[in-house]
Amino acid sequence: MALHSILPPACAIILSLAWLIVAKKEVFLMKIFQSLYSIRDNQNCEISGPCWKWPNGHTIDKFLDGRIKSKEWRVYGPVYRIWSCNIPEIVITTPEDVRAFHSDSDLHNKSASSNGGWFFHQLLGDCMGLVNGIRWRRLRSEFNHAFSYRQALQMSSSIGTYAHEYVKTMIPDMQAAESTIHVSDAFMKFPFFCTADALYGPMTEDEKSKLWSIGQQSLALMRYVLLGGIYRFKVSQVFCGRAAKELNTFQKEWSAFNNNMYQSRRSWSPTPLIVLAWKPVTEGRLPESEVMQTLSEMLFANLDVSSHVITWLVTLLADNEDKQQKLRDEIRDKGIINDMLLSEYCNKKNTFLSACYLESLRLRPFTVFTIPESSPSEKALGGFQIPANTSIVVDTLEINVNNPFWGRDSHSFNPERFNNIKQADLRYNLFAFGFGPRKCLGQYFAEAMVKNFVVHLLDQYEVHIPLSESRDGEYKSHRDTWVPISNVKLVLSKLK
Repeated sequence: MALHSILPPACAIILSLAWLIVAKKEVFLMKIFQSLYSIRDNQNCEISGPCWKWPNGHTIDKFLDGRIKSKEWRVYGPVYRIWSCNIPEIVITTPEDVRAFHSDSDLHNKSASSNGGWFFHQLLGDCMGLVNGIRWRRLRSEFNHAFSYRQALQMSSSIGTYAHEYVKTMIPDMQAAESTIHVSDAFMKFPFFCTADALYGPMTEDEKSKLWSIGQQSLALMRYVLLGGIYRFKVSQVFCGRAAKELNTFQKEWSAFNNNMYQSRRSWSPTPLIVLAWKPVTEGRLPESEVMQTLSEMLFANLDVSSHVITWLVTLLADNEDKQQKLRDEIRDKGIINDMLLSEYCNKKNTFLSACYLESLRLRPFTVFTIPESSPSEKALGGFQIPANTSIVVDTLEINVNNPFWGRDSHSFNPERFNNIKQADLRYNLFAFGFGPRKCLGQYFAEAMVKNFVVHLLDQYEVHIPLSESRDGEYKSHRDTWVPISNVKLVLSKLK
């Protein structure tokens, strides 16, 4: 009889940790975990994967070194197993298995707190993107209307206005003919305050300053999530006083900020989203943690996602100046800026702008390994029978880049490739915002932000990347965020 059938999960973890203390060998823990979660194929061969690492398994590898690990772990085959602490996660790498896994995506559950442990749960475990069932449907109904496709179209004009002003004042010396910027530092506040405006309505400078300060607190707390170890367990609030104090301060200030914004905007017309979202909290119809963490997800967690998409699209255009000029020619030939046709232009799917956007998402997905989710049914994936309710992650680089569907130049930035690809063929060959009903709520809003920003940037500047910043198409990325944001410098030359 397997050990996991006679021991509760908590006891199994305690036993495993005790074994490690006695033996001081990672291999013993690996054997215990494998006995707990044995998966075999039709020939009775055990599923393979990288060896378990103390103390977090492969959690850190997935986020901070995803591109490297994706390449390294290919040797284990198209389906293999990694670990998030003691929790097994099955990695799938082919469009066929992605299709098979998502055949019942409407029934899927996101893994509890993304298998990130206790500290992560305090930050985002109750947010819309990670809860399931009735909780998810209830939260989604409160926010869905504000980020629908139709609403994104209606907001596009105001997003364009904000993008124009942001780009115009982004460089401290606006008279300088040429400026060098750090791409993420220069661009990050655009998606942050653009999203904040959609949530809270127009904000005062004091409100913006306070919100940015709280956001920096949230970003700082993510370092404990990435450290893992003791922070995966509730006991950390007893033994890690500094982290507990920082977490408590953030939660109190974040709650107070949203309550103050709700109170100050209750009589506004049109009614800002914060009033509609926070009212159920005041009436006891929704838990404060769910709304507060969903707002955190939209502003703080997705800040990294939005910044990632913007910074990589601009970086790739800077490193491919012929594509950049082709896009600029399209913008100017169509008279987009002068004729106020920007909203319509950004919404079209048959433009070179849209092709550049998709190509950037393809080459630089915002996470190499997706948020784990599970099916309530057993799945046949790559010859293995994966038990129901097992955490599954998708290697997006294998789908988006190494997939034979993309041809021999799959590692190159070639937006024109989309000229001859049908939209239906992209479904399981391009991973961007997920699949099924759990697709990212903000995908339309994010697309409007990115496209508007790039149009105004290229209308005002030529963008170049120094030779020192790129080596054969590889670039530096940040290691202090869960999303690999571009960490390069760009040269902006003002257009006449």
